[in-house]
Amino acid sequence: MAANESPSPRQRAPFGSANSPLWEHDESEDEPYIEVVGSLNIDLVTRTKRMPRAGETLQAQSFSAGFGGKGANQAVACARLVRERLGGPPKNGTIVHMVGAVGGGGTGVDIGAQSYLDHLLKEGVNPGHVLVKDDVPTGTAVIVVEEDTGENRILITPGANGAIQSASELQLDNFPGGVVMFQLEIPIPVVRYINILG
Repeated sequence: MAANESPSPRQRAPFGSANSPLWEHDESEDEPYIEVVGSLNIDLVTRTKRMPRAGETLQAQSFSAGFGGKGANQAVACARLVRERLGGPPKNGTIVHMVGAVGGGGTGVDIGAQSYLDHLLKEGVNPGHVLVKDDVPTGTAVIVVEEDTGENRILITPGANGAIQSASELQLDNFPGGVVMFQLEIPIPVVRYINILG
């Protein structure tokens, strides 16, 4: 949505199950509301005794693939903190919402878009404004960790994170109040407009 367009009433995409009141948030209740706007990645992590030199091949200690991205990591951390502080899930539903995009184009690893959305739901994060961009892969982070020192080197491929065109594509026109978090890992014009809404 362009900055000079008039925002329309917010529309939330359906999520969760009708039999799962955990996901039915009543925004009229006086609860904290956290919106995380940012990146969702697949983390490809290799652990090694030391970093290879230019042109050198080393045998690594281990490899793992999992859900990551600074935005998604922050949303999951917030949801876990909420559960810890409340002693369980919020009584009126999710209060942590993720805004971003995953890809349907495949990443070369066996983690699909629906698996990512299911992961967020399991962690207590509302993925109602996470787009699935069918023509691009989910963003990836290739992470090499040196075990002896803990130093790491990270290469990011934006994928769907970089393919978000506008706030209107996210069906995000206003915020009901609370906290909005950014990491600047989606296109900056979209961040700027969402910041105005917040």
